[in-house]
Amino acid sequence: MVYWNNKLGKYKALLTNEELTLNLPPTNLATEANVERMLGKYRVVYLKPSNGTGGYGIFKLSRMDARYRLENGTRNRSFATFKGTYVAFQKAKRKKAYLVQKGIPLLRYQGLPFDLRIMVQRNRQRKWEVTGIVGRVALPNKVVTNYHSGGRPMPVEKLLSPFMSKKEQLSYVESLKTLGLRISKHMSGIFPNFRSYGVDIGIDKEMKPWIIEVNTRPDKYIFNALSDKRMFRKIQRYERFR
Repeated sequence: MVYWNNKLGKYKALLTNEELTLNLPPTNLATEANVERMLGKYRVVYLKPSNGTGGYGIFKLSRMDARYRLENGTRNRSFATFKGTYVAFQKAKRKKAYLVQKGIPLLRYQGLPFDLRIMVQRNRQRKWEVTGIVGRVALPNKVVTNYHSGGRPMPVEKLLSPFMSKKEQLSYVESLKTLGLRISKHMSGIFPNFRSYGVDIGIDKEMKPWIIEVNTRPDKYIFNALSDKRMFRKIQRYERFR
């Protein structure tokens, strides 16, 4: 089977690994029927362009009692019916192919949701290695955490410290790195030409990690935004290994 290098193709590729499916949020093409069904089941969904990058064009759709809320960027609109909401979404997305994904109730830092970016690269021996992990905190009133959409890079340890001890953090971060490696090894069997992956992980209130997305051309400059430049320098060094 051929898997296209877009969000839907990569999601389907991840589904072929039974172990990884435990960490995959339900995702489907954003047809009217699929969006209505998933919104009824989960009450919050994200609508994402299948070929988008940087968090651009992402919508958050919520059902609250008898009303529907559609958020995009800093714009927030309310509708009385699902039909009216979907029509507004269709107008905004134009003819682009979109996916609908279950909304993950992300952990928050000072009231703002955050997720993590795990950078995985081939080392000199051509083995996969985690070279960096960074947190991304959303701007107030924004629905995405992406760096190019204003997400604030922060050390993972600072973001996790309210939820676990330092000892627990070490073990938890190691488990995230293991997940990042497992994802990269699996994806490289399907997309063999890439030498790095940026794995976006959301953590829910039960501390379960969810695979939000896998990037085949991850931006390394988010790591340069941290005051500690060691990860960024390592990532740059590994970029040279071909």
